[in-house]
Amino acid sequence: MKQNRFRRLFKNNKFLLIISLIISIFIWITVSVSDTNDTTATVSNIPIQISLSKDAEDNGLQIFSGNDMQASVTVTGNRLSIGQISSDDIIVSAPTAGTISTSGTYPLSLTAKKSNSSDNFEIVSTVSPSVISVLVDKYKETEFDIENHIKYKVSKDYHAVVTTSSDKITVSGPQGEVDKVASVGIVGDISGELKDNTSIECDVKLYDNSGSIITSNLLSLSDEKVTANFSVLPYKEVPVKVAYENKPDSLNMDYYSNILPNKIKIAAPQEILDKLTHISTTPIDFYTLKNQSYDFEQKLDIPSKCVNISETDTVDVKINLSSFKTRKLKVSNDYFTMTGLSEDYSYSIATDSLNVTLVGPASQVRKINPEDLTCEIDGSSIDGTTGSITLRVKFKVNGKTSCWVTGQYKVNVTVDKQ
Repeated sequence: MKQNRFRRLFKNNKFLLIISLIISIFIWITVSVSDTNDTTATVSNIPIQISLSKDAEDNGLQIFSGNDMQASVTVTGNRLSIGQISSDDIIVSAPTAGTISTSGTYPLSLTAKKSNSSDNFEIVSTVSPSVISVLVDKYKETEFDIENHIKYKVSKDYHAVVTTSSDKITVSGPQGEVDKVASVGIVGDISGELKDNTSIECDVKLYDNSGSIITSNLLSLSDEKVTANFSVLPYKEVPVKVAYENKPDSLNMDYYSNILPNKIKIAAPQEILDKLTHISTTPIDFYTLKNQSYDFEQKLDIPSKCVNISETDTVDVKINLSSFKTRKLKVSNDYFTMTGLSEDYSYSIATDSLNVTLVGPASQVRKINPEDLTCEIDGSSIDGTTGSITLRVKFKVNGKTSCWVTGQYKVNVTVDKQ
């Protein structure tokens, strides 16, 4: 009965398949363990270890290329040992990297050894690749203003003010590569004519001294892309007028001055542009002017929300006062008054008089007397200070006149707390 059952098992295909598989595995293990013949295999994707000397690192040197490469070697050993080898079991290095002391590109020979010397395999080939090239340099960062290289066209009588999501770009990497960068710009192309506000995302490009684009995977940018915003505004041409401080009310400087350029183009929202009649310069103080000729370069005082789209932000102002006359006038302290001083203080003027210089047309300047002047001592700077103080006196010629007092004048004043 048992014999018949045993015979039926050998007629069962599933049973025979399992028995065959068990016998095959047993035979493979037996052969692998007992096999004294070595076999070979290639181990790939081994990281390359590159280390600079401590002195080189202390001097700021770094490896910027080549240190992310991988290598492969051929090993030999019995089948069981070879089958268990991974890239972690082998060390590939560049021993001569420790001799590098200056920036440059260096060829480095590679060597390989077992991570554990007792492992049951041997390395039988040279490393592939056998030599690699590495760039060694100091790290550097440089910040650049963004130049606009976007191609666009604006409708007639409109101007586009371009702003960017970033004002500057920081370029970092090997010092030698960063030093090749002369400028940073954004590029893009807008089709059609602009009449309304718009925005586009632009690529950031690096340029050398010749204007050629630099392509380098060794350089990093603080922003790879920048958004450019176009604010499209109407514009018009407006006259430029010179602003003055302490000018005589009756003196018409149009006869004695000339401005170049005398008009500039201003872009602004339409409601502001409609109310804009002129642009003023930064003021010229008449206290500094005498009877002679002057040539000033004055900055333009551009109102808020307005944009100067002319090619200059200054104008040349020529003033000719050489036809005027000067006269010395003695003014006693009886004509001096104090302004800006708190009622908590009293004062007395120690300076008896001042000799001031008048400038104006000859027919007017000779008729000016001390009683024609307003002489104000500015006490606004006194804040808890008492005793003898030196303060400035401001003079103004009263009435309808083209005369003024030129120069700076000071008096000594004694201030007491009341």
